[in-house]
Amino acid sequence: MKSILMVAALAVASLSFASAKSYQIVLDSNAQAGKTELRAGHYRVKVNGAFAEFLNIDTNHTVMVPVKVETAPGKFDLTAVDTKTENGVSLIESIELQNTNEKLEF
Repeated sequence: MKSILMVAALAVASLSFASAKSYQIVLDSNAQAGKTELRAGHYRVKVNGAFAEFLNIDTNHTVMVPVKVETAPGKFDLTAVDTKTENGVSLIESIELQNTNEKLEF
């Protein structure tokens, strides 16, 4: 079962962080990106080579998660997190990046 987590409210605010474009997302519950568990909270996400860098805005804790960057045929209107639930665990499948044609796949 796929769901899109609440990101619309904060997705509008794409910020510049450490000279790379970053995107805000909100996880309303714990979720797993690849093999890394992310706690519920507000995050800034940016691509750093072959990794997605997640900065928890509340704790200033950063984690790097291996990611595959896919190119979509058109630009995304907002930043959106696509998840699925497997065995009671919320898994992040992908993140679409606002105003780009880039999709991060985990």
